[in-house]
Amino acid sequence: MVRIGVIGVGYWGPNLVRCLRESPHCEVAYICDRDTKKLKQICDRFPDVIGVTDPAEVERWGVVGLLHDFDYEQNPTEDRHLHVGGRILRERGYDEEMVRTIESHANYMNVPRDTPMKKAIFACDELVGFIGACVKVRPSKAIADLPVSSVLKRLKDKAFARAVSRDDVQNGADGLPRPLEEHVSFTMEALKRIAPEIGL
Repeated sequence: MVRIGVIGVGYWGPNLVRCLRESPHCEVAYICDRDTKKLKQICDRFPDVIGVTDPAEVERWGVVGLLHDFDYEQNPTEDRHLHVGGRILRERGYDEEMVRTIESHANYMNVPRDTPMKKAIFACDELVGFIGACVKVRPSKAIADLPVSSVLKRLKDKAFARAVSRDDVQNGADGLPRPLEEHVSFTMEALKRIAPEIGL
């Protein structure tokens, strides 16, 4: 599977994106164009594709996702996780908005989720771990045959993966322009594309 970012929508952009999405070997992950009106039109047509006006922003989203829990294993408690990580990132020269975005995925950091990236990192953080737990109890141990309905059903079972905050999962979805069921489905599809790399 090849992940693709389309730079420059242009006249034929919507048709190009449609054709690429129909290929079983491609995933259109991002669309970038300086024309915000064109970008909005194509993102409205393909809501699962992230639209940005700056190619550097694509990399920025990836870095935030990669680093958001980098300090957790050594600092798993609320009095240290993200406090330590944030300090390290600042010392290494990461800009303040990126650090604040990473910090925003934990409620106890009290960082307002006032950007799409902050909303997205919070919405995906607990849910991805929960989906992973659902995969582990399946006979196949694979996300490929995990139905969305099974994840939604297990979310209602408070005894299953009890460390996962159901409130955070629901509140994260509430901050996005799609209901919980669609958010779960969207997240699962994204994980399926990289399942071999992450053991799902």
